[in-house]
Amino acid sequence: MVRTLPLNQALKELNLPNLNRNLFSSPQWLKVIQRTYGTRIFVKYLERQGEVDSYIIYSVVANFLEWKICFLSYCDYFDSHVKSSEDWHLFYESLRQDYPRYRIAIRNLRDDIIKQSPKFQVLSKERYHVLDIQADLDTVWRHTHDSFRSAVKQAQKFDLVVKRCDKSYLRKFFQLHLDLRKNKYRLFPQPYRFFDIIWQEYMDQDQGVLLGAFDNKNNLIAANVYLVCGDTLYYKFNTSSLQATNLRPNNLLFWEGIKFGKEKGLKFIDLGSSGYDQHGLILFKNHTGAKIMDITHLGYAPPDYKFSQKRILRTMTQFFTQDWVPDWMVRLGSNIIYPFLA
Repeated sequence: MVRTLPLNQALKELNLPNLNRNLFSSPQWLKVIQRTYGTRIFVKYLERQGEVDSYIIYSVVANFLEWKICFLSYCDYFDSHVKSSEDWHLFYESLRQDYPRYRIAIRNLRDDIIKQSPKFQVLSKERYHVLDIQADLDTVWRHTHDSFRSAVKQAQKFDLVVKRCDKSYLRKFFQLHLDLRKNKYRLFPQPYRFFDIIWQEYMDQDQGVLLGAFDNKNNLIAANVYLVCGDTLYYKFNTSSLQATNLRPNNLLFWEGIKFGKEKGLKFIDLGSSGYDQHGLILFKNHTGAKIMDITHLGYAPPDYKFSQKRILRTMTQFFTQDWVPDWMVRLGSNIIYPFLA
């Protein structure tokens, strides 16, 4: 019998196996999502011999944009702990019974069982990279591409310096993040409170770092946010000044991130997802020597599903990211719209 509990209750009452297998299934990250966006997250589980054997964690999204069950909102990917196709079928039927008018969206990386399910269609794919850093530092360096090493050396010639930043630099990081998202990608930035809560949950617990690249005038020109979970360092957020790309700060920042991971005794760096059309980003990740996989977006929609208002989101995004729109309006727009992007 499938049972359901709100996430926080499930974390208190149940022993959920393999919960910290990656950042996105970890209680810390789920807490960040809930605190930032008020996301409604639930656990469905199956018990056998008095213990949780299979379970899924999902968010329920019901707003003016759409209705959906998501595995999981604000995550690059989310692989459920489900033992068999039969268990997956039980969870699917339970979701359909609870939410007959909702579509189901799954961001899958390593769950081969769900990929074989006839209930879900492949909607799209993204690139995913993971770098093994278990070898000594010289070997990791040699396994990077010539162009990566050349860019690191070029940044060093420009006298760029990478520092581990305290929280006083978080606002400056956020401003770079806003500028890049608005002016290059025409997208909303995540709200500042998202990064503030990440800092509380990770940096304050010595489970993350903000690395900043500074020019020879001590100006912050680029920064990376790295988070730690298990044996892996997560390259979660990167931003840089559009005027500083010729200084190659991103390569130097990533190399320093590798050093940080080695210092922490970690085994891997998760470089996250990249859209198939993000050719420059994919090339950068390829040049680090990382292994490439696919994140598969799977979906189900009931036969009469018509509720989708994404055109409203596109219109708001196009408006708020115009050149003439002041930054305070972009921040306001982000605070308003981002909780609806679950």
